[in-house]
Amino acid sequence: MVESYVLGLATPEEREEMERLLPQYPELQTELLIVENTFHKLWLEDAYPPPIELRQRTLRPYDWADTNAGPEKKPNYTFINIAPNQSDFITVHKVWKWIFLAAFLLFKLCLFLAFFFYFKYRQAEDRQQDREKVRQEYQNQNIPR
Repeated sequence: MVESYVLGLATPEEREEMERLLPQYPELQTELLIVENTFHKLWLEDAYPPPIELRQRTLRPYDWADTNAGPEKKPNYTFINIAPNQSDFITVHKVWKWIFLAAFLLFKLCLFLAFFFYFKYRQAEDRQQDREKVRQEYQNQNIPR
């Protein structure tokens, strides 16, 4: 129960019981300290210390404005080149942007005209059908029986 209490794996009931018993029994307190020290020793035994230069770099204050570092002083930032390698990509001249824009606008104009003339054609067809109906009605009325 002491080990699970130290590791934080004890249930809430066990934790309450341990906290209640600790002030009453000094032997339990010493056992708790012994178990804690044993766990600390075991954890530090297999620990791998970080490199010394990592500690120095971490504790050094950052000065992002220090861009003119001389040869004796290294800058405390890393330059990452985000520009792609030009030999891997095709470059396009700026005039193509305007050509594409003109082609796009021309396409929109053609689309508008296609709709416009389609609806005009339908309107003319509807008028012709109406005239044909009226003509047939007129002929049907004028036929003598």
